[in-house]
Amino acid sequence: MRKTILPALPAVALAKAGLSAKTPISAAVALAMASLPFFIFLAASLLLPNNLTAQQNYYSVKFPDDRTIISCGGTADTIYPVITYYGNCSYNVGISVKDQVFNINSTGGCKKILRTWKLLWWCDYNPNWPGPTYIDNPGNTDIGPTVMGNSINHGYLQYTQIIKVIDNAPPVYLNCPTSPVLFCDYTNNDLTQYGTRCEGPVNLKMKVTDLCSKSDLIVTYRLYLDLDGNGSMETYVSSSAVGAWPIEKTILNDTVSAKIVFPAGFGLPYGKHKIEWITNDRCGNEALCKYEFEVRDCKPPTVVCINGLSINIMQTGMITLWDTDFLQYTNDNCTPTAQIKIGIRKAGTGTGFPLDSHSVTFDCNELGKQFVEIWAVDAYGNADYCTTYVIVQDHIGACTPPGPVSGNVSTDQQQAVPGAKILLKSNLAAIPNQSNGTSNAQGNFAFAGAPGTCNYSIIPSIDTLPLLGLNTLDVMLTALHISGQAPLTNPYRIIAADANHDGLVNAADLDAMNNLIVGSANAFPNNKAWRFVPSSFVFPDPAQPLSTLFPEKISTTCPVPSGLNKNFTAIKTGDVDGSAMSATRGEDWVVFYAEKQRFIAGEALEVAILSPDLSNVAGFQFTLEADPAYLALQTVEPGTISPRFGISLEQNRVAASWYSTGAMEGEQTIFVLKFKALQAGTLTQALQMNSAIAQAEAYDQSLKSAVAMLQFRQVGERTEAAVSSDKLNAKLFPISPNPTAGPVAATFFLPEAGQATLMVSDLNGRVVATQSGYFEKGNHRVEMQVEESGLFFLSF
Repeated sequence: MRKTILPALPAVALAKAGLSAKTPISAAVALAMASLPFFIFLAASLLLPNNLTAQQNYYSVKFPDDRTIISCGGTADTIYPVITYYGNCSYNVGISVKDQVFNINSTGGCKKILRTWKLLWWCDYNPNWPGPTYIDNPGNTDIGPTVMGNSINHGYLQYTQIIKVIDNAPPVYLNCPTSPVLFCDYTNNDLTQYGTRCEGPVNLKMKVTDLCSKSDLIVTYRLYLDLDGNGSMETYVSSSAVGAWPIEKTILNDTVSAKIVFPAGFGLPYGKHKIEWITNDRCGNEALCKYEFEVRDCKPPTVVCINGLSINIMQTGMITLWDTDFLQYTNDNCTPTAQIKIGIRKAGTGTGFPLDSHSVTFDCNELGKQFVEIWAVDAYGNADYCTTYVIVQDHIGACTPPGPVSGNVSTDQQQAVPGAKILLKSNLAAIPNQSNGTSNAQGNFAFAGAPGTCNYSIIPSIDTLPLLGLNTLDVMLTALHISGQAPLTNPYRIIAADANHDGLVNAADLDAMNNLIVGSANAFPNNKAWRFVPSSFVFPDPAQPLSTLFPEKISTTCPVPSGLNKNFTAIKTGDVDGSAMSATRGEDWVVFYAEKQRFIAGEALEVAILSPDLSNVAGFQFTLEADPAYLALQTVEPGTISPRFGISLEQNRVAASWYSTGAMEGEQTIFVLKFKALQAGTLTQALQMNSAIAQAEAYDQSLKSAVAMLQFRQVGERTEAAVSSDKLNAKLFPISPNPTAGPVAATFFLPEAGQATLMVSDLNGRVVATQSGYFEKGNHRVEMQVEESGLFFLSF
């Protein structure tokens, strides 16, 4: 706290004022004196005569305020004291001012000015008085004091005003890193510094400048070091500490460059550390630059190979060599040799260190000079390699030219599967040769030779025909297997039942099959239409084939074993009853019914589709199609049973699939079709049952299949009158030849004369040829022209 300091008043001064030390002071005079700042510190023993008052010809002085100027190198204007005169003194006050400047920094941008004011009041000035009355600012304020004066202060006052010129802008770093800094070490470890903990040189530096102080800056640092490598920066080093590493500063164009000077050959241990640079501009401003840095080994090991090997291939047609066979020596700047990892690969077959690869194998396709890479990696992931070679020779004749490759594709019932694509390819990445073939009508395939190697694979595939052999009977057999009523025992049929390829046979497979049958999907989920297992493969547990990771290709090694079976067993996904390659659908008929109706344009039409007596039927599937010239399908409503069905309003089609694993009786309403009539006609003209989506067929209780057909009857007509028993014994015989392309012979039997339409369809149910006519009772043979090649089926 700043105080007002007044000199003691001697008796002479009291006498001059007409006072004495024994003069009593009245309460009124004391009150008046207390109101004047000049007298606030008069001694309590100072007394005035009863007949005197304070000096009347006094004056007041308001000294200028202390000031703080925020401006680098700013100047302070001179503001004079304010003087107020009282009394009759006609003399002026003499004023002098003098500045004493203290520069804080070398540029003078920050400084302290002591401005001294002296005042002489000539009416009261006593030249014999030893010195001025010194006035200080009372309190902790910057406001200049106001002083009341009279002859007692001898007319001589002195006051010092404080003026500060400061800069509040901190120094600016020119290159303070914003991310961790990496210091790579390529030097050999110095055991005298940190023992087996490797160290590396660091260059800790920075650049800084200041707009006001220029290069007159104080630079210090704080280091946080992880000397024991435990991930914690436990060691603190300050530049102000005794023995700390010194800072070297250079100045260029008002920019200070600073760096820590470490002893020659010194380094910090590998790991993460941190530095904080602190710069003070001598004006009270500091700036901090801090960043982490890492010392890391960046030098890969030295690895030297021997200059080539020569080796003979073994009787097996192969030879295996190890990385140590080719290594001469390896070392590293930090990692001990025993801890350096070695690896090997064939030259040009990869990049980076080959993890867990310590050997290479050459076969008969790699005779002659073969190059290899020998790799070394240190404890810090730095890797390098050398390249050398081996000359692979066959002095014992183990390598014979690859011979022809042939085999067969057929079902487990020995039915040939034509049209399978056969891929023959090398198993060696260095020989990516491959050949493509196709199985013929007998399921056979052949290649003149292996693709440049006796180490190859044979991979069959069929990418089409997902519906081939798939019907509601397959769904029924799968359901019986799931329920345990009739478990499947053939491993190939169990694999076929795994329609979604999840390694299980469950309700999800039933959904996948049904969706394909009724046209709600066009492929199996996550599965191929066909799968192929080498015929030589024996399932460990035929009742649980899906628990075995069975092969789906044939792979050979050198030399190829004589008599190797290259045949495959084809499995049609979803074909649980094994009917995929059968050209006959069934010789009997099962009749479905609809009542005859006439309609006119614009009429709403409801058509109930009725089943036969279900006591004799275990399941069925079919497609109903309305002629778009007569009817437009609007919707389908369920009947008394719940088939799975798919609707295509655009094609005027409904596909249905139904089965029951329990007993049912009587005629049932399958569903009700709702149409809008587009022109007048009859239902017999406009609606037909066919195999456009779901093949039209039904299955009796013994699971024997028959052809499904639709007949129309009068309202109320009995089922038995719709079709004679002889009609149900009409027979169809297999197309010949089949598979084929060109003319085919359709052979069939009719129990009575009548109109009939023959249809030839492909594996997808697409009709490729038709012929209609009136046929007499008995056997018939009709030739029909087919423009495409493939496997075909005959239906009425």
